[in-house]
Amino acid sequence: MEVTRTDKAVTLTWNKEEVSEGTVVFVSSSPKLEANSEPVFKVTNDVDHYSYDTKDIPIYFFLETPNGDKAIVSERILPLESVFNFRDMGGYASKNGKHVKWGKFYRSSNLVNINENDAALLQKLHIKWICDLRSSSEVKAQPTPAIEGILNKHIPIGTAKNEETKLPVTNDTTIYEPLMGESYRVFVQSVEGFREIFTEVLEDAKAGLPFVFHCTAGKDRTGVLGALLLTLLDVPEKTIFDDYAITNRYQDDILQEMGGIVSLFSSGTEKIDLETFRPMAEARPEYLEIAFDEMKKQYGSVANYLEKGIGITATEKAAFQKEMLE
Repeated sequence: MEVTRTDKAVTLTWNKEEVSEGTVVFVSSSPKLEANSEPVFKVTNDVDHYSYDTKDIPIYFFLETPNGDKAIVSERILPLESVFNFRDMGGYASKNGKHVKWGKFYRSSNLVNINENDAALLQKLHIKWICDLRSSSEVKAQPTPAIEGILNKHIPIGTAKNEETKLPVTNDTTIYEPLMGESYRVFVQSVEGFREIFTEVLEDAKAGLPFVFHCTAGKDRTGVLGALLLTLLDVPEKTIFDDYAITNRYQDDILQEMGGIVSLFSSGTEKIDLETFRPMAEARPEYLEIAFDEMKKQYGSVANYLEKGIGITATEKAAFQKEMLE
């Protein structure tokens, strides 16, 4: 099933084998359906979609089959005006047959230029805190504006809190692919940062869920954290890699961000073609694979990295799954 949006409506589309005849559809702007809600549509064999006229964000479709089975489907990518690659990580199936709850955690590119409407949407989503994974120099150069009622917490991944960002700038396109691979190995060493994040999430310390996490493009540091969160929920690895690859839709946006980073952190005056940085704008599966391989090399598996590296206990994992799966 897939949810798409136009300026006037949100449409749920399904394959015939996914939705049986007689299934009723409910619509809500909340991930929890009110008890007195009435269905807006009943599925017949001759239709494969339903469109709901609205401009509201977000929209959730609740499906109930004739035998009582229930499912929730929503938009993976939320259409913010001033922020790209803003995604709800709900809806993914876990190995135990349950699904990640919608509206619990989000991933994004940076929020530096967030406008008033998008800030209001974050408040509407009841986001309690923003987890900024960027380096201190990135945050200092491009701080995130304060949003009333939402805590902004800086927990860098891949650098120490006082470490400066360094970016080699050259027209030699061959250096950036290995540089990306090395970056993903470095991310794995940030066990203290990951532990601080998971402490906030698992123990509801200071902020808790829902939350949004981001780096600059919402690709690399964000991608690794997203993969770890889904791994903790026993989401299959193929699904995790598919989620990671969604960022490829935003390569051109990421290249523009790279241009900004170059101007901020490079000392050279030579004009560089942004296409030079294309390898750094791509969410290549092999990049995330490098991080996973590093975790497996050091701890035997990604699950062991979460348990023995970051320090997440079986009790904490069970509590997280109880909160996040339905």
